[in-house]
Formats: sequence, structure tokens, C-alpha cells
Amino acid sequence: MPYEHELKSLSNPIRQSVINELAQRPMSVRELTVKIDVSQPVMSQHLKVLKEAGLIEVRPEGTRNIYCVNKEKLEEIRAFWTAHWSNLLASLNEQKE
Repeated sequence: MPYEHELKSLSNPIRQSVINELAQRPMSVRELTVKIDVSQPVMSQHLKVLKEAGLIEVRPEGTRNIYCVNKEKLEEIRAFWTAHWSNLLASLNEQKE
């Protein structure tokens, strides 16, 4: 299935919260740990998974790293998911008839 790696990375509730927070604005690890109430090592691990999946991007800003959502990748996944479910529902409707 296309986007399996990306979708699997979104299966964790903490990573879903990270995406939701970063959709509001770019943030540092510290800001995310305060918002989501997890330790810095735990947050760093979740950020690593999301970054490896291409769902977030990081840019250095002074001594901090600032994380933001990769809008293009999320749009690709949304488009795939919408088409996938539309096709599936159309097939199911055809079976009923």
C-alpha cells in the first residue's frame, strides 16, 4: 500500500498530537514537550519517526531546531486517502446494486 510508512508513523497518538500542534505553527522540541507533556527524549524519538516518514521538516534557528509540518507530503497523503476511500465506497455501492 502506498504511504504505508507515513500512515504507520501517524498511528501513534503522541505523533498525531505533534502534527496537530505543528499545524498551528512551527515549534522547538521544548515548546512541543510543554504542549504535549512528554519528556524531551520521548519527544525527540517521536520527532525522529515523523521526520524519517517525511511528515515534518526541521530547520536550525540559533541553538535550537524548529520543526514544522511538511505540507506537501500531508497533501499527497490526503489526496491518496480521499481517492482510495472514494474508490472503495464506489465499489461497495456497486456491489449493493
